[in-house]
Amino acid sequence: MLITLVAMLACTAYALDPVPNESGFSGFIRAGAGVLKYESNMVAGNNLMDVGDETINSLTDEPDSETTGMGMFNFELAYTFASTRTQLTLGSQIEDIARLELGQQLAVKQELPDKSILSIGFLFSGIPTEVWEDPYLTDSARQETDRDSTGARLVYDRILGSSFEFRYSYRSIEIDNEESGLSPSLGLSPAERGLLRRDGDNHYLDLNYRFDFGDRHRLVSGITYFNEDRDGDAMSNSGMDFQLTYFFFNDPVTLVVNGLVGWADFDEDNPIYDKAREDDRYAAGVQYYYKNPFGWKPLGHEDFSVFASGSYLLEDADIDFYDTEVITALAGVLFRF
Repeated sequence: MLITLVAMLACTAYALDPVPNESGFSGFIRAGAGVLKYESNMVAGNNLMDVGDETINSLTDEPDSETTGMGMFNFELAYTFASTRTQLTLGSQIEDIARLELGQQLAVKQELPDKSILSIGFLFSGIPTEVWEDPYLTDSARQETDRDSTGARLVYDRILGSSFEFRYSYRSIEIDNEESGLSPSLGLSPAERGLLRRDGDNHYLDLNYRFDFGDRHRLVSGITYFNEDRDGDAMSNSGMDFQLTYFFFNDPVTLVVNGLVGWADFDEDNPIYDKAREDDRYAAGVQYYYKNPFGWKPLGHEDFSVFASGSYLLEDADIDFYDTEVITALAGVLFRF
């Protein structure tokens, strides 16, 4: 299980964007490139990159790190019906970048009479994560398999005209070829192997509150409760995250700095390690946007920015095999239309 990095790498605001006052198309395109350092014994990569070791020789060691170049691309295309204050959106969701999964969302957004905004979306995999069929196989090459997800998201922002935002996300997780614990060297029974199954459902509940200090400063505090209900009870877990984000707006500069701490407790003893896993979770990130540097307006485009970002994620498990560390450094461009 990996932490979701909401706003850690590319999202520039927690709140839903207001519904425009005029009908028509709008959206953004954000693209960049950089470096990714990744440590995980459970994730193999995706169709664009490989980050895991095919062959491992220990189930007690921390994972080796892999450093690779990476690209980042996300977009949102929206159409607004101004008369009904309704907007349809299609966009890429990069909050699962720690899982190396770039998801998509098709949503409808409605502004209510009190100026609060309700959004209901369908979530689906864009580029699925590749994981190992049996991550616990040692001294032989492990085989990759896809980890797909589908689900839904409900967002209620500016609740009753306030600065509160509520989000609920549900995802159904499917491993194409689940063989965890099948290695004969482990000697696990069918019931014990069942405890390691990774298919199941994710439930995330977020509550955020925005504090604005004048026109240039914003502080967003967030609390997340999550429950990852897996078919294998040793992989099922729940926990909480606490996140704080600072925004600085001073045209042409936007700066975003945030940090997160949390924990996850697992339901049952892991049959390989004879204890239930516990994780401590830490993350930090910074993003810097500069609008129209040197007066650049590519193709006459007025709303153009360059950006640079960096992030750090650590999931420190009390079972070293499950430790995860992710470091990214990215730079790119943002077009709004």
